[in-house]
Amino acid sequence: MVKILFLGNNTGYSNQVKTALIKAGYKLSISILDRTAELIVSAAYGRKLPPGGLNLHPSLLPAYRGATPVPHQILDGAKQSGITIIKMTGEFDAGPIVAQEAVPVLPDDTDLDLLNRCFTAGSRLLIKILPDYLNNKITLLPQPQKSPTPYCKRFTKQDGFVSWDEFKVGVDDKKIRALFPWPGVWTTMPNGKILKLLPKNMYQLEGKQPITFCQFKTGYSHLLQ
Repeated sequence: MVKILFLGNNTGYSNQVKTALIKAGYKLSISILDRTAELIVSAAYGRKLPPGGLNLHPSLLPAYRGATPVPHQILDGAKQSGITIIKMTGEFDAGPIVAQEAVPVLPDDTDLDLLNRCFTAGSRLLIKILPDYLNNKITLLPQPQKSPTPYCKRFTKQDGFVSWDEFKVGVDDKKIRALFPWPGVWTTMPNGKILKLLPKNMYQLEGKQPITFCQFKTGYSHLLQ
């Protein structure tokens, strides 16, 4: 059985891929210094790797290239996401396509929800195509040079900030779901406290447990005028 160097970010969704490879009987290494592996497979690794390995990307490439494709799809109101397995080249997310599978975006999806579902599909797809890929039985599909969507850059904490006036008017639910859990949508209350806006119309004052909007309004209605 082929020895694979697996590289991920050690999250639940990335580890799904590692677990699937182990269950399928592949011998794994997780040390980037290992020179005995015959194939590199990466999932949410986030760093440039030598050309030739396989990468699982949670979008239907060439759309949504970059480090944060899932939150950008939610922000855009996309109805369909997916997983794409590409052969890595010197340019991020631009290598030829080995396989793709569509994944629906559900109305209440957060970033983490959709990531988990995309990588669940990706794990199955990878195990399905690996034997044919390793035996050169798959015709790779070159990607167009230009993506139909802007490059998905990493978010900073400040990207989640909304002013108190914006909060009072109402924040788009897509933004709250897309930026959860990182960087999160938050505002500064007139009393100086930080208020986090959570999915499913929940709110969290710094140092406190999440509460409903009705509970928040009961205690802070004077600030919402």
